[in-house]
Amino acid sequence: MIKKLILAVAALSAWAGPALCAPAFELEPGVRLSSADLHCVRPISNGYRLYFSSQAAFSVYSATSADGENWTVEPGVRISTELAGFYSSSITALGAFEGAAIASGPYRAYYVGLSSTGIYSVLSATSTDGLTWGRDADFLLQFGSSRVLSLAPYFLGSGEALLYYARDDGSRDPASHRVYQATSTDSGNSFSGETQVLASTGVFNVAVSTLTNGTLRLFASGTLGAGATAAMVLAADSADGFSFPSAPAAVFSTAPAFNELGGIAVLRSTDTYSWRLYFTSTLNQAATDYVYSALTRSPVVTGFTPNLVYDNDGPTNFTVYGEIFQPGLNTAALAGAPGAIPVTSVTRVSDTQLTVATTPLGAALGLYSVSVTNPGGRSAGMSNVLRVDFRPGFTVLTDNLFRPLRGGSARVDITIYKAGDVKVDIYTINGGLVRKLFSGPAAVGTKTLFWDGKTDGGRTAASGLYLLHVTGPKLNGTEKIVLIK
Repeated sequence: MIKKLILAVAALSAWAGPALCAPAFELEPGVRLSSADLHCVRPISNGYRLYFSSQAAFSVYSATSADGENWTVEPGVRISTELAGFYSSSITALGAFEGAAIASGPYRAYYVGLSSTGIYSVLSATSTDGLTWGRDADFLLQFGSSRVLSLAPYFLGSGEALLYYARDDGSRDPASHRVYQATSTDSGNSFSGETQVLASTGVFNVAVSTLTNGTLRLFASGTLGAGATAAMVLAADSADGFSFPSAPAAVFSTAPAFNELGGIAVLRSTDTYSWRLYFTSTLNQAATDYVYSALTRSPVVTGFTPNLVYDNDGPTNFTVYGEIFQPGLNTAALAGAPGAIPVTSVTRVSDTQLTVATTPLGAALGLYSVSVTNPGGRSAGMSNVLRVDFRPGFTVLTDNLFRPLRGGSARVDITIYKAGDVKVDIYTINGGLVRKLFSGPAAVGTKTLFWDGKTDGGRTAASGLYLLHVTGPKLNGTEKIVLIK
């Protein structure tokens, strides 16, 4: 009987922070494939195909699945080692993509060959059906004694491809394991320009996926704390595949003393909104490797806009960004210390975007948080995403050029959106106080004042330029007035 795999999902915050907020993977029951070292999983017309090696790593095999959970090994060998050459010892990793402009394609695989002399090389092969592969004669990249642990290709389109891989510096020290990237401008026929893309060290395996909104997500298995084995999976996002601005977030972890993570792969599940993580693990340091899977079941909220509304606004649509938004009747709430803002409807735009309709009119001032609940009952939220405020006040000055001796006056209309003290003064351009026009409490709305040109002493001010200064609730402004006798 297979022993139970001891796994603990990494604890993740549902609130946004400086690091990426990515959905957590939850272990699924059962074994996907036994006695297998996972390389990669690719979608095919009727489901999925998984490429794996036996523990001897002399050959690459495949298995297919219609649902991503139940797998059937396909007969035959996909790629095998040879007696001499770049991988006369073993094949240690393989990644594949399809759809590129490859004459002998459309499937292309990149794999790591370890020669009998200890040299690590990245080689390639092409296939028309994903089953029968023709190996290219030469290597694409060669690293000498630097150990290449994993690789993940990604096709950007227009002939541009990326190859992510994890390698050490030849020391076999896990602390030297880093993720690098090489680029191709000829549909993956050649790669150059090695660049380190993640600051994380201790990385063992990499995988890549693309979200609905086009974001590229790079996954990397690495050490947990000071451990020397891969015990957790991190995720980092990129808009272009080159820059990963946010710190990687932990999305899955194991009990490191018993369950080391091997190869990893991530694909969208058959429900079209969840993601499934495949990984190899050894049960309690036993000799047999098994392929397991984990699923993203709970939504996450990563963004909210607009972030500011006013308490006299009418119907307003908000956009909630995130992931794992399930089809069906999603619900949302906007609430905080001030109270709650009623939600009139929630529309699912995609698995990464919702539209939430509300009416902020009359809402209490303050900060509000958003929470979203999928039809399945799983929820997520983001704190302090919305501020309800009152609008800034403003001043409208009419007849700001007037002749007081002919009966003229300047009209001042002051509009405020929160009751409070208002102060209106007239100054000379040198800062001398001429007239205290108003000082006291004012109600919400518009207050109209007139300056007839008189000073506080009752005399008509001299001809010239004067400054009208108004302060009040969210109001602090100065206007110019010209007086002509």
